[in-house]
Amino acid sequence: MAQDAGSYFKSGYHQLKYAPGLIIPFLISEALFYALAWTIIFTFALFALPILEKVLPIIEKNQDLLSEIMMDNRVGNVVNYTDPRIQELEREFSSLFPEMAYILIVFFVLLFIFMILSFVLYAWARAGTIGYIWQGITTSLDFKNFRYYAKQNLYRIAGLWVLIIVFSVILFFMPFFTFVIIPSPVNVIIFILLMLVFFIIWIIAMILLFFAEESIVIENKGIIEAIRRSKEIVAGDIGSILLFIFILISVVAIYTITSGVFNLIAVIFNSSLSEFFNLLFLVFLNPLLQLAKLNFFLDKTGRTVRVMEKEIEFIKAAKEFIIESPRILVNFAKKNISYILLSLYFYVIGFGIGYYIGNSFSFLSEGFMKLISTGYTESRLIGPYISMPFIDLVYYFSNNSMVALNQGLSGLFFVIPSVLGIAVTGIIIGLFYGVLPAETASAFIAVHGVFEITAFVIATAAGIRLGVKFIKGLENENEIIDEALKVVLAALLLIGIAAFLEAFISPIVALLVV
Repeated sequence: MAQDAGSYFKSGYHQLKYAPGLIIPFLISEALFYALAWTIIFTFALFALPILEKVLPIIEKNQDLLSEIMMDNRVGNVVNYTDPRIQELEREFSSLFPEMAYILIVFFVLLFIFMILSFVLYAWARAGTIGYIWQGITTSLDFKNFRYYAKQNLYRIAGLWVLIIVFSVILFFMPFFTFVIIPSPVNVIIFILLMLVFFIIWIIAMILLFFAEESIVIENKGIIEAIRRSKEIVAGDIGSILLFIFILISVVAIYTITSGVFNLIAVIFNSSLSEFFNLLFLVFLNPLLQLAKLNFFLDKTGRTVRVMEKEIEFIKAAKEFIIESPRILVNFAKKNISYILLSLYFYVIGFGIGYYIGNSFSFLSEGFMKLISTGYTESRLIGPYISMPFIDLVYYFSNNSMVALNQGLSGLFFVIPSVLGIAVTGIIIGLFYGVLPAETASAFIAVHGVFEITAFVIATAAGIRLGVKFIKGLENENEIIDEALKVVLAALLLIGIAAFLEAFISPIVALLVV
C-alpha cells in the first residue's frame, strides 16, 4: 500500500529503535574512511623521512635564530629578513626544494592511486550497506549480506558513479566553449544562461536516477537497466518523489543550520561541537535518511518489510550496559591478553618514534614553553579554563568515541588501520614528551591520558582480534562484530571519564605548571 512521503522517515526511525544493528554498515563505512586516511598519512610520513633527516641538522644549527624569529612573531616585532643569518637559512632550505619536488611528485602519484582505490572501496561499502539494511528490514540482520551484496554489486555501483561523474563534467564544461566561439560581451550572458539551463538539466537527471543504486542491488539490474528502472519509478509518482526529496533536503538543511549555530556559539567560547554533530550524523541521521529512502523504494516496487515487535528501551539498556562495562573490559582483557599486549606494543613503538623525533626538536623547548605560558595566560576564559569545560566535555567525548569506534572496526580491513591508529596515538604523545620537559607534558596529558590511552589500547586490541578472526574465517561473523562493538562501547566508559578529566581537571593541573 502506498504511503505518504513523511511516513517513510517515521518507518526508518522505528526500525532504528527496534534494530539498532542497522547502523553497523554506516560505522564500517566510517572506519573505511579512517583506514584510508591513516594509510595516506603514513605514506606521506614515510616519504617525508628523508627530507626530515636533512632538515633536522639545519634546524638544530639555527636553533637560536629560529627561537628569536618565533618570539618576534609572538610579540608582534617585525622580522628583519635582510639579516645575513636569515638569508643563509633561506638558502639552506631552498637547496632542499629539488629533492622535495621529486618526493612530492611520487607522493601525488600514489595519492591518485589511493583516490581510485578509495572510489572502488566506497562503491563496495555502498553496495554492501544497501544490501545489509534491505535484508535487515525484510528478513534478518546478517553481516554475510553486507559482504555478499558488496561483492556482487561493486562494479555496477562504481560504474554508475563513473557515468554520473562523466555526465556532470561534460554538462558543466560545455558552457565554457562560449568564451571560445562567441565574441565578448555576449558570451558572458550566454554562458550564464547555459549554466542555468544545464544546472536544471542536471537536477532533473539526478532526480530520475534517484533509485538507480537500489535498483542495482535489490533488483539485480545492470547499470543501464537500473537507470531506466529508476526513471520509470520516479516518473510514475513524481509528486511523491519531489515531496520526499524536499523533506530529505529540509532535514539535512535543519541539521546543517543547527550544527552551524551551535558550533558558532561554541567557537565564541574557544570550544567546538563539530565532532558531536558528526557523531550524531553517523549513528542516527545518516542511517535514518538511508532507511527512509529504502522504505520508499520497497513500497514503490511492491516489497514488504518485516514486522519488528520488540522495541529496545535505550535509556534502560544504556544504564545496564554502563554498569556492565567494567566487567566486559576486564573479561576481554583476561581472555585476550595477547591482543592487549600487541596493541600496547604498537603504542610503545609509536611513542618511541614520536619521542625520538620530538627530542630532535627539544632545543625549541624553551620557546615552546614561553609560547604555551603566554598563550595560556592570555586565553583564560573562566578561572583556569581557556574554554567552556561543559562544551569541551561533549567535544572530547564525541571525538574520542569516534576514534575508538574506528579503531575497533577498521580492523576489518586486514588489521593494518587499527595498528596504524594506535601507533599514531603513540607518536603524538611521544612528540609532546620529546619536545617539552616531562613534567610539563605530564601536566597536560597524564591526568586524563591514563584513561584515554587505556581505552584506545583496548579498542585497538578489539580491532586486531576482529581482523584476525575475519582473516581466519573460522567463527560466526555476526558474533565477532558484536563482540568487538560491545568491547568498544564498554571502552567509552573510560573515554567518558577521560573527557571529564580533560575538560575540568587537566586545565587546573596545567595552570599550576605553566
